[in-house]
Amino acid sequence: MEKNYLYFRDFFGKSEEHIHGIERILVDLRTPYQHIQLVWSPVFGKMLIIDGDVQSTSKDEYIYHEALVHPAMLLAEKPENAIILGGGEGATLKEVLKHKSILKALMIDIDKDAIQIAKDYLQEWHQGSFESPKAKILNLNARKFIETQVSSGSVDIIISDVTEPFEDGPSYKLFTKDFFEIVNDRLKDGGIFALQASILRITTFKMHQTIRNTLKKIFAIVRSYYTYIPSFDTTWGFIIASKKNDPLDLSAKKINNLISERIEGGLKFYDGDAHIQMFSLSKDIKLILSEDSEVITDQNPIFLPRK
Repeated sequence: MEKNYLYFRDFFGKSEEHIHGIERILVDLRTPYQHIQLVWSPVFGKMLIIDGDVQSTSKDEYIYHEALVHPAMLLAEKPENAIILGGGEGATLKEVLKHKSILKALMIDIDKDAIQIAKDYLQEWHQGSFESPKAKILNLNARKFIETQVSSGSVDIIISDVTEPFEDGPSYKLFTKDFFEIVNDRLKDGGIFALQASILRITTFKMHQTIRNTLKKIFAIVRSYYTYIPSFDTTWGFIIASKKNDPLDLSAKKINNLISERIEGGLKFYDGDAHIQMFSLSKDIKLILSEDSEVITDQNPIFLPRK
């Protein structure tokens, strides 16, 4: 007997949508900051949706989170402290804490309701990382905290795992040149900034291109990379920015040696071969990213249209 599904439509543009069959809704909550839904997909298991965007699923969250965290962490020289912007599921925190050198991981997510949902429902994602003695969770405005509570030149790693920049959302001021200048100042000389940077493919690239161009006005080294996320059904872009360390200098052999030396707990996606593949951009993508674009500022922010 054919099962009756609810259907969630993930809109990519005016003429494109990806349809997911949903068996049931586990959580449907509008917080002061965003609309959070947790549903059950027969293909991907638990699926977290925020403001109409699929964020991650129990089947493939490890691809996104390992790709976001480990290239930056291994590029730094034995980082001891990390700041995570957003990251409500706790999975980014989980990956950071796998690094033996980390003494303190500070996670700043403005939405306490999102973190409570993660604690209650997303154990597969965080695996208890919220309770680590090395971790501290703050429900504050991340930009204001970085501006006022973090000293210049004091941070090894800053990872931005925030939602897309909707006009009425909590994240758009974390994508501006003004904020990136603050991040650059707070990093140590060998510090690394990594961020999720939206879809990167030949039909959808404007957001990534503009974020990248903005970062290049500030950081000496800015590298885009991407990988396919099955539940997103697209290649997703990330960016590493630093003052002097270049992820392109890391060979597959070096990455594998660093993983063996510095990481406790297994990785399911990221290794030396994955690193080389993610940073090996195709010719058409390199051409797109070589083109100039506007710079995002507090006075001229960039917004993703509501779906």
